[in-house]
Amino acid sequence: MGSLPTSSSTQERDYSASVVFHPTQGKKANKTVDIGQNGTSLSANIYGQRMLQMVNDGNQGFGLCIANIGPRVAIDLVDMHTAGFRFDTECGAAVRYVVSVDEKGRLSQRAHIINTTNEEVRIAFRVNLEASVHRASYGQLTEGGPIPLPQCENALEVNGDEGSFVIRNKFLGAHLSGQLDLDGASMPLVGLKDVTLPGLLKDSSTTYQSLSIAPNSNLSVGLTLYLSPGLEEIRCSPGLGDLKLRNPGSRLTWSNPEKVETYLIRRNVDYILGNCALSISESEWRLLLLARRNLKSLVLPDAYNQYKGLLDRTLKGHLEWVFYRAERPHKFWHRSYVITGKPKDGPVYQLDQQCYPILELCDYFSEYPTEVEFVEKILSSQVVTEILDHITSTRDSCTGLFPTDETPGDDEVIYPFHFSSHVLLWYTLRRLADLLRLVPAASRSLEDRTRTLAEEIRSRTMQNFLIEGSASTSIKIAYLVDGHGKHTFYHDGNDIPTAFAAPWGFFSSQRELDAWCNTMNYALSEENELGYSSGGLFAGLGSVHSQGPWPLGYFQEMLYADVRGDRRAKNHALHRITGAMQWDGTFGEAVDVKTGETTSKAWFSWPGAMIATAIIESRQETRF
Repeated sequence: MGSLPTSSSTQERDYSASVVFHPTQGKKANKTVDIGQNGTSLSANIYGQRMLQMVNDGNQGFGLCIANIGPRVAIDLVDMHTAGFRFDTECGAAVRYVVSVDEKGRLSQRAHIINTTNEEVRIAFRVNLEASVHRASYGQLTEGGPIPLPQCENALEVNGDEGSFVIRNKFLGAHLSGQLDLDGASMPLVGLKDVTLPGLLKDSSTTYQSLSIAPNSNLSVGLTLYLSPGLEEIRCSPGLGDLKLRNPGSRLTWSNPEKVETYLIRRNVDYILGNCALSISESEWRLLLLARRNLKSLVLPDAYNQYKGLLDRTLKGHLEWVFYRAERPHKFWHRSYVITGKPKDGPVYQLDQQCYPILELCDYFSEYPTEVEFVEKILSSQVVTEILDHITSTRDSCTGLFPTDETPGDDEVIYPFHFSSHVLLWYTLRRLADLLRLVPAASRSLEDRTRTLAEEIRSRTMQNFLIEGSASTSIKIAYLVDGHGKHTFYHDGNDIPTAFAAPWGFFSSQRELDAWCNTMNYALSEENELGYSSGGLFAGLGSVHSQGPWPLGYFQEMLYADVRGDRRAKNHALHRITGAMQWDGTFGEAVDVKTGETTSKAWFSWPGAMIATAIIESRQETRF
């Protein structure tokens, strides 16, 4: 796809440097710091606040809170599991505050406080335990089957002299333990008392404690936390690595860290590995796969083995989860799951969701050709054939098309057949046929059946979705059809396969290709009334269910311009991409059409994964 262009704003920023926020000067963080490792995630806001809704309240959040800090905060996103904050106190002490998640799942908040003056200074802090140990809500923007929260009761038990505590929820069968220390030695939790409450432990915090720091001296105060299953307390102690401040420069293990391209790739790879890795999506999968393939050019030698090992484990573990752990009570993959492998939603059938795991298996074998035994085992498990049998069992006998209950955007369809899902199904079957040809133990008859079906899908799709134009309209491809003459025109940010249809080779004639161009031109214009958002500098393709332009829409615009060789249009899309990028290198679902600020789902890894993948991929232009 090429590199991101530099605008006046991106030229001014060195992406290897700290990000500085100063609310009194109008620069306030509008997204959390997100780090994680091995299935444990932490979201934290600067100034000790915990989540986005607390930014404007001025309330201190959970954990170790330093009093009387100045308004200026510099943030270093060290790596996927460590973030550093630097700020000064009103008395003149410099604080370097590090939050981290270690490989055992322990969370650490540690303040390194330095007195650079020639006089003694006093620092006040407290531990705020207004917390609740409970199950995640599993809420969705497009709800498909809420799971009621179980009863919640939090019992706080304090061992104040030893500086430790435990919060138990007997209904969940889990507990959070914690340990306060000063320079590695346990420190009393003054004023914290035992209490049992339903829900949040309100007003549970220590009194402010004061620390005296001699001139030109320093000290370190830290809180280590450990969330564990069961009610029997698992004591936690500060790790030796927590007692020393990690050098922010250690994040510069990526090549060319000052560039926006590197920052975007690094932050999205790290976010997926640190916060999403247990059940990643197909777009996240593609980014990790390409990062693995191009790792030597992306990171410096001292980081290569660490990233390689983590990527190898994540990619293989994801396939094991999808094919062996994800349950299919209705024979098909559901649209969302909880981490145990149980479907989160009811039996809503999305055709595109049946394709992505198979595509990932094909991609995996392309990247790991020696993993024949692992791939053969998955193929012999019958999951792939069961999915194919279910897909073909739904085929409409009159049209030869395949129905879906919802679009890829989780929107209910008014007609059963959806274009981009058919493109994706065709592409998946072609890739699967190629995989079956390469795997020695694979069924040759299944290979032939798959390849034949792919061609039938392509032919039947164009027969039914190609809509002839009139005197005032041009030939286009419909969004939904009923197979009997009724159709709709629409396109949104979720319909990525439509944008890839030409590069994938879906069309067999110039007439079909012209129809695709007309469809994409329509999609990326105000004519697409429900899907396109106009009226500002960040105008672009969005979606009917989240108003405003989507970074995924900018991605499609960039892809379409790249295919046509339109460098000007491509750069226009890239400028909006960099403008819509959040301060930490990630993207939200939708943005404000005038400002580019995120308006929906700040924690949305799909667009960042697609854009980062495009940067890594071959930069040779594809034209027709």
